[in-house]
Amino acid sequence: MGEENKKRLEQQLWNIANELRGKMDADEFRDYILGFIFYKYLSEKIEDYANELLEEDGVKYTTLDENSDDGKEYLEAIKEDAIEQLGYFLKPSELFSAMAKKGNGEGNNFILEDLTAVLRHIEQSTMGHASEDDFEHLFEDLDLTSTKLGRTEEAKNTLISKVLYHLDNIDFELKNHDRDVLGDAYEYLIGKFASGAGKKAGEFYTPQEVSKVLAKIVTTKKSKLRSVYDPTCGSGSLLLRVAKEVEDVSNFYGQELNRTTYNLARMNMIMHDVHYRKFDIKQEDTLENPQHMDDRFEAIVANPPFSANWSANPLHMNDDRFSQYGKLAPSSKADFAFVQHMIHHLDDNGTMAIVLPHGVLFRGSAEGHIRKYLIEDRNYLDAVIGLPSNIFYGTSIPTCILVFKKCREDSDNVLFIDASNHFGKAKNQNYLREDDEHNDIEKIISIYRTRSVEDKYSYLASLDEIKENDYNLNIPRYVDTFEEEEPVDLDAVVNLLVQVDKLSQVNDEILEEYCHELSLPIISGNNISLLKQYKKGITQKILNQEIRFKADDGSEFPMWEEKNLGEIFNFLRGSALSKSDLVPNGLTKCIHYGELFTIYKEKIFNVISSTNLTDGQMSIIGDILMPSSDVTPQGLATASVIMENNVIIGGDTNILRPKHDTNSLFISYFLNNNKKEIMKLVTGTTVKHIYNKDIAKLKIKLPSLGEQNKIAHFLSTMDIKIEQVQKQLEPTKEFDKALLEQMFF
Repeated sequence: MGEENKKRLEQQLWNIANELRGKMDADEFRDYILGFIFYKYLSEKIEDYANELLEEDGVKYTTLDENSDDGKEYLEAIKEDAIEQLGYFLKPSELFSAMAKKGNGEGNNFILEDLTAVLRHIEQSTMGHASEDDFEHLFEDLDLTSTKLGRTEEAKNTLISKVLYHLDNIDFELKNHDRDVLGDAYEYLIGKFASGAGKKAGEFYTPQEVSKVLAKIVTTKKSKLRSVYDPTCGSGSLLLRVAKEVEDVSNFYGQELNRTTYNLARMNMIMHDVHYRKFDIKQEDTLENPQHMDDRFEAIVANPPFSANWSANPLHMNDDRFSQYGKLAPSSKADFAFVQHMIHHLDDNGTMAIVLPHGVLFRGSAEGHIRKYLIEDRNYLDAVIGLPSNIFYGTSIPTCILVFKKCREDSDNVLFIDASNHFGKAKNQNYLREDDEHNDIEKIISIYRTRSVEDKYSYLASLDEIKENDYNLNIPRYVDTFEEEEPVDLDAVVNLLVQVDKLSQVNDEILEEYCHELSLPIISGNNISLLKQYKKGITQKILNQEIRFKADDGSEFPMWEEKNLGEIFNFLRGSALSKSDLVPNGLTKCIHYGELFTIYKEKIFNVISSTNLTDGQMSIIGDILMPSSDVTPQGLATASVIMENNVIIGGDTNILRPKHDTNSLFISYFLNNNKKEIMKLVTGTTVKHIYNKDIAKLKIKLPSLGEQNKIAHFLSTMDIKIEQVQKQLEPTKEFDKALLEQMFF
């Protein structure tokens, strides 16, 4: 199955889950949708298996008469083989397709009781057989009597029937797929539910990119594994991820405390076509009641609950897992108890990798004692890998991976990797990247496998160095990621200050002339906030005609005329331009509508974005740009005049193009100072819109072109004054810094 079809299957399943859950929380509906997908898988699996057995007789499994003597004989023979090979049995009338057909048929379509009986029969069919433990109570979380499904029996039946109907329309094509395709789709759903479950997700799911890192570490230099074990296996995703990194895993072992998650893990194994004889997953408290005490494993992976409580019962000092250390992990932080448990189960030629909070690297008391024992007495610690913060569901704390081996090839050092600053950002979470440009996962694994030293990323610390640090493993002690600031060029800063000062003098002379003409006080001082207030006040007075400019010959300018913007401008719309179309050093300059809120002001002199698109709505000098969509009406009351030709203007942008000689910069100032009137034109609820046809009706008092030019020049000179003050402050700070450097260094 191609990657495209695989993604389509994943999306189909998620759409069904999302559309049908109604008001039920995603993590509550999870158990139902995943359970029914599993039931459909079991049905298709046994139907395909039975059809192969019946092929010579030219009979299809679904056509067998369950009440006839021949039918009963066939079913008995198939049942015996199916339980031996598949681990369970379903009659034709119990198949998923039969239940879906009945639930959505005419007449008696009530299926809740029948469905409950079928799910119970799947479990009962395994009793007394080798698969009994793997199917026992597997469907117990599918409570078809729950009021969460509906208040009445009819409502519950309707919802369940819809779920079965939609799932029945998806062909899993088990015979035509690679073994992992459906299992991966199942895993995809688990991950989607995890992303919406917040903190609860940590109970059952490890993000896939972290699973990959752990799996690649424990399979280094191995093509096959005798066994893999996860003592806190959750949904089983880590165990299955390890299997993807090697040709074969003989046996899977796991233990999980949460009953629902334990059921999910067993389903996940079977959905990935792991034979029931090849996995042994138990439900119990790993630290208090371990279920594989006498077993040793070639690979061990775990993402245990961070700093969980445990009993720390003194009787554990008689337990082989803890007795040799002399101390137990504190009752409020079981992190090292899990480490001790895993090391006990690690085979001599094995590797274990565990995700833990950063505190395990440096906390003292009992944890410091255990840390010292593992390094000094046993020399088991092989690597410490720092991960980015906020990559796990429900917690933003920084985490690390500790790697242990009982027989280390590089026994005289420990590898430290600081990957904490190497990640991508999603909406609510960070993640390890795995793309052509940035492959954070591959970098970690490459450095681990080669034990390379890379500046500001990895370091090989000798055991003596760790001892000198009193067995404190805090990564910054070993990997120096501090970025030295570049020394300031004092001469360059001085020259810049001189240039800014000269420009400021010229600008101040222009402003002084305008202030004299308008009988205004001369502007002085460098307080940016006050300068902005001054400009705002002057703008209001000018546009309200409280103060007026005169012509160069001293005569009065004509009276202002009231016009609609539609009389002054032609109106156009921007062309399609998404953020993904923006590229560095592209063929054509462009403006994305979002930049009108965040970057540009009344004037656009320097267009910063570009694209490789060559067709689109091109700008002409003097065009006024206004965003046409935003989540707030204030965002739409924004106008910018562009001072470049042939710039692609993106969609969701209204373009006002002058019909006659008009100073667009004056209009831009006018519009930005009359937000109240513009906001009256905004429509929409969640997303706000403003349309050209409404902007065209907006009335404006328009001075003559000569007065427009003077007003625009004066206000833009004020803007330059404010920008120059800001620029003067920046090099002044650099100048002060340079002086300090010369004084103390």
